Amino acid sequence: MWQDVLRWGRWGLVALGALWLSGCASTITTEVTAFREATWQNDAPRTYAFDRAPQQEGQLDRQTYELWLAQALSGLGFEQTPAAQARYRVTMDYDATPGFVRVAETYYPDPWYGPWGPYWGPYGWYRPYGPYGWGPGYWPPQTVVRDVPVTFSNLRVYFKDAASGKRVYQVTARNTTEGGSLTGVMPYMIRSAFLDFPAESGRPRRVTLEVEKEKKP
Repeated sequence: MWQDVLRWGRWGLVALGALWLSGCASTITTEVTAFREATWQNDAPRTYAFDRAPQQEGQLDRQTYELWLAQALSGLGFEQTPAAQARYRVTMDYDATPGFVRVAETYYPDPWYGPWGPYWGPYGWYRPYGPYGWGPGYWPPQTVVRDVPVTFSNLRVYFKDAASGKRVYQVTARNTTEGGSLTGVMPYMIRSAFLDFPAESGRPRRVTLEVEKEKKP
């Protein structure tokens, strides 16, 4: 049973639900927080163009991530158009940092294989009482602390009104994965960020999605 998870670094306490601590995990959990301009409404026309810095134009990974984001936005009724015709300019920012989380794992030792047993009694071999057997006494739980290597991935998407230049909506998605990569979790962060769009401003939420093989948002 996992009791607590501590990260060494800028985040401090990391919730267990935000971790994917198994290479064969069937779900991915992402922390999502959105903010919106007070008077902004998600009304038509929903046209947009991606806004990039000159040095980002040739980045192949960005082109792939923008394609995934465009697919997600299409499902919400947004249409990608040339910049001159777009109501919104959309900026996509992301990063990934390796790190560690300190995990405290509590378990109950089995005295059958320990120094206190097994014992020979009138009815044959037996072991002391505990979660794994019957006999005299109780064996307290043991705690093992270990450092787990993880990847801290972040996705940030900003919507700016093209006419006024004012930012009207932004959403941040964060994921912590054991032995993972930004590319591996990016499709799930994108889907999580726009699963409930437009989201309530300033209310963090946790989104858990099932892992789907060879499937993008």
